[in-house]
Amino acid sequence: MGKLPRKQRGVALIVVLLIVALVAVIATNINSRNHLSMRRTLNLAQYDQAYWYALSAEELTKKVLKQDLEDAEGRVHRQQYWAQADVVFPAEHGEIGGKISDMRACFNLNSLSIDTKGQLDGNGQPKLPLAAIQYQGLLMALGMDEFSAERLTHTLKDYLDEDTTASPFGAEDAEYESRNVPYRAANTLMSHRSELRAVMGYSQDIYLKLLPYICVIPGNTQQLLNVNTIEVEQAALLAGMFDDKMSVSEAESIINQRPGDGFEKIEDFKENSSVAGLLAADAALSSSFVVDSKYFRLEAGAKVDTATFRLESIIKTDGSSFEILTRQFGGQK
Repeated sequence: MGKLPRKQRGVALIVVLLIVALVAVIATNINSRNHLSMRRTLNLAQYDQAYWYALSAEELTKKVLKQDLEDAEGRVHRQQYWAQADVVFPAEHGEIGGKISDMRACFNLNSLSIDTKGQLDGNGQPKLPLAAIQYQGLLMALGMDEFSAERLTHTLKDYLDEDTTASPFGAEDAEYESRNVPYRAANTLMSHRSELRAVMGYSQDIYLKLLPYICVIPGNTQQLLNVNTIEVEQAALLAGMFDDKMSVSEAESIINQRPGDGFEKIEDFKENSSVAGLLAADAALSSSFVVDSKYFRLEAGAKVDTATFRLESIIKTDGSSFEILTRQFGGQK
């Protein structure tokens, strides 16, 4: 065969170069996709492992609580193992950390749902349940004026209770439906304290101010305060439990005077000169204080390489058996 003309040889070379370039682009694209797929698979595997590590923190929490409750015969205080802070355990390719909190050392918002069944106070207004009065006391102990505290207490109670009748300063469906983004009052118990942001009157600033003092125990409407686990920074909560008849400084003094391993029995707390007179004439108020607990919150985090997973679990116990009431993923406040 004869040689191709010079122009045809140039065209052939260009075609070859284009084919080589195209093959190189395709190969690079395939390699990139394979690398991305491998990275995605690895990330999913690490995330999945972090998830199971976080769940394992629940099992460890159960063991610690079981041992502590057995050793103290059901009494709960802050010198037990569960109350240790910043505990981190090494794990294969990662680590597990967590914090356990007593849910009797905060105000259970669900307690405001209790119905007083048409009872009236001295002014002819619907009578507030004790928990609502104590909640209003907490708001006032945090520096809120009486009217604002009463209004926020009524709106929260209306949001939680089963009826659709608005309290004097409360809000029901009509008020919520008139908002720019309309919705209705829940008229049922909360599952997480973040739901408080949906209640009329509760701004972000108010919510953040209340955050260290409030909680939600799913399915539970009691407000009991464990005087062995409340911290001095929460003195406003103790003052509020007495309907603001006790100053925050007095509450701080009571907490500071508490024995290191807590009160042996609740009568020891009630004999304190600062509280004895306030409790003597009110049996219902007296029964609001305990030295034990059945509910705990676990805030767990796990890390595997660069993957992290956060978990919040509410645990119920009778000392021997344990039940996970709820799980929240992502570290929601």
